[in-house]
Amino acid sequence: MAKSGVTGGAETRAALKALRAALGAPLNEASKRAVEPMAEAAKDLLKRNGSVKAGRLYRIITVVRNRKRSSALRPVYEVGPDGSDPAYREAHLVEFGTAPHFQPELNRMHPGARPKPFMRPAFEQNKEGAVKIFADTIGPAIEKQADRLARRAAKKAAKK
Repeated sequence: MAKSGVTGGAETRAALKALRAALGAPLNEASKRAVEPMAEAAKDLLKRNGSVKAGRLYRIITVVRNRKRSSALRPVYEVGPDGSDPAYREAHLVEFGTAPHFQPELNRMHPGARPKPFMRPAFEQNKEGAVKIFADTIGPAIEKQADRLARRAAKKAAKK
């Protein structure tokens, strides 16, 4: 009776391990690219709702990688005002508005401000597009990394 078997398990395991290690950069790039339209939409909404007077809040809307929550294979990006300007403390007041309140430093009542949402609508407009951008970016990047690793493995095998 003839015996049959499967070979190449160790090589396949090694190739998949190498591919996993090589995916960090493509995942990072695809993740960032996917959320960049949200930042642009937030800036556009600030312009459209008349919230760009000095432009401070507009200038600090960014896409930043959260290093504490991210890992090589799980990049986490945050969209919104960064802390480079004290205007970031005003973002929630623009987004949600304010009730009338007393301003002790000016010794007067502030009439309040109506909400002018810019972050939530930017997210809602772009959440499905972000998934599509990510998918369109990561697929070719994975194929490129796999091809590169295959060429490297073939070159290494040819030297033996």
